[in-house]
Amino acid sequence: MNRDVTSFIADVTNEKVEHKTVNIKLADLVAKPDETMAPIYEFVEEQLNLGKLGYGEVQVDDADVNIRLETNLINLPLQDIKRIDKMISDEDTLPVNVYLVMSSPYVNASSLRIDEVASADEFIEDMDHYLPMMNTWLADHLAAVQENMKTQAEKEAGDKKEKAKKPAVKARKTAQKK
Repeated sequence: MNRDVTSFIADVTNEKVEHKTVNIKLADLVAKPDETMAPIYEFVEEQLNLGKLGYGEVQVDDADVNIRLETNLINLPLQDIKRIDKMISDEDTLPVNVYLVMSSPYVNASSLRIDEVASADEFIEDMDHYLPMMNTWLADHLAAVQENMKTQAEKEAGDKKEKAKKPAVKARKTAQKK
């Protein structure tokens, strides 16, 4: 499946890309990642079978984490359409690919992880083949997010404790000589 670059840019810019959003708590996502992501995977597959672009996302309500399965022409999140436009504006058509995207300050230093799953054609031909890889990707990155959240919380607790130990500096009143 190929897509005209000009119409792709226009559709994304004008928010004409089909999408589905699921909200969930982090503990529930960690407990049932495959079950949570199944409707997202199916939605994207359905859009591709219709010849449309689309994305499905899981927004974690109690943590700064967003996970998306999206169709795109290059390895950048759809939210960065201005950067995408600059990078591909000289192309006529490009193949559509499927990407897994995780946005979170806890995923890595750039707060973004994006990996190609497959071309759109390969994805719709045999989505079941890609399910184990996508679910492993999700589990691995969720584990990293949880570990980084724990590390951050411990650091903040240590900083708070250290701040409490420091004696307060008292201001001294000095007399001025005339």
